[in-house]
Amino acid sequence: MTEFGASAASSRHARVRGGASVRAAEAALDAELEAIVELERSIRAAQAEQLRRIERAHGWAHAVERVHEGSSSTDRELATRCFVAELATALRVHERQSGAMVADAQRLRSLPATLDALASGTIGLAHTRTIIEATQGMPQPLTAEFEVTALDRAARMTNASLRRSLRGLRERLLAEPLEQRQARSALDRRVCLEPEPDGMAWLSLYLEGERATAIRARLDALAGASLDGRTAAQRALDIAADLLLGNPVVGGATDDGDGLGAGDGLGGGPAGVGEADISRRRPLGAVVPRVYVTVPVMTLLGHSDEPAELDGYGPIDAETARELAAHAPSFQRILTHPETGAYLSYGRASYRVPADLAGYLRVRDGGCRFPGCGRRAVSSDIDHTVDWAFDGRTEHDNLAHLCRKHHRLKHRTGWRMAQEPGGAVRWESPAGRVYRSRPEHPFAPRPASRNANTRTSSRPPDAMEDPEAPPLAAGF
Repeated sequence: MTEFGASAASSRHARVRGGASVRAAEAALDAELEAIVELERSIRAAQAEQLRRIERAHGWAHAVERVHEGSSSTDRELATRCFVAELATALRVHERQSGAMVADAQRLRSLPATLDALASGTIGLAHTRTIIEATQGMPQPLTAEFEVTALDRAARMTNASLRRSLRGLRERLLAEPLEQRQARSALDRRVCLEPEPDGMAWLSLYLEGERATAIRARLDALAGASLDGRTAAQRALDIAADLLLGNPVVGGATDDGDGLGAGDGLGGGPAGVGEADISRRRPLGAVVPRVYVTVPVMTLLGHSDEPAELDGYGPIDAETARELAAHAPSFQRILTHPETGAYLSYGRASYRVPADLAGYLRVRDGGCRFPGCGRRAVSSDIDHTVDWAFDGRTEHDNLAHLCRKHHRLKHRTGWRMAQEPGGAVRWESPAGRVYRSRPEHPFAPRPASRNANTRTSSRPPDAMEDPEAPPLAAGF
């Protein structure tokens, strides 16, 4: 039995021995969590009311300054600046923060459903600001359509997941091609310096997504090439600083390449996954930094301009995707439907997940399938939902990506995991609360087979899921 399997078995025995005391603790935990959730709803309702009052106060401030709709744009701007300063001094915050609050309140006039969702506690302030940001520059009819879908997603996603999701939604709805919008935005590329306490500072680069992803992957690869007393994050930062300052890089040589190079490819079927090598000369031997790109095959062939998906970033324009594909020396085919020939099940013949099935899972899941986790699939483990030791099968509806932290959580604690049709994963917490994680790319459901029952992680009878489970306490 594996280490995880042995730990899970001992945990189950402890739960059985605990009996009534464990159930009482679960009930108490659930009650405290419900109280915390209610407090969060109250906080969100107060934040919504604050934004409503900021908007009303903004109007009164214009009246005090004798500014109206017929006033010049300069007079209206000065009246707004005056109010931003008034609000900042009243709240004892920086004017940058009060200005953002005023801007949010103004923008929510065209997003009434979003403000209502914040007031009801369905979404948080961070979700609200993400929706505001995503709708910037949209015409009102399109904004209304976008808001409906965005709110549906926001109610079951963390803000980080929502931000990634809305980038793709925005690209599908906007009429102006992504290439044109990127070219316009690229004119604003810059380096930003923001001082921080204790002699530190943030140095940020605002640039095209594909270049930023390539830089991140190359730094990670260079940092992984030498192990010393520093953390991986510290090594990556030190290497970046040395490269920018023209210093020798400690721990490995670098090259002068400046772009995205060749990799393992992008590939066929309705969608494909590509791996683009960041370093053309591969200066570190076996270390090959890669980025993963999912490209619709019609885009790859030049018959469509549907955006591709850059793993860890989001949509990229068709021309950039084709440029990445042009440098790929080979193609890894990821088929998205059983009838096309993908091997989605190896049954009990193999514990190790074969490459084609692993590629399918990487595209389907996108990242760790624990609710709210943002770690990408390439940095996560592929886990058997029903443990191999308990006759779990190596097939797509019994496998899912879990980061190492949540992999251990599933095996060593009272968290229970089950797979449902369509790629959804149902989680039940130790307190009995139910959450769902949905795949990033929900492919067509597999046809019914002899083993079509819902996959559930192995647990004793008292720990199995209740078929009459209550509605979702939360969802992702």
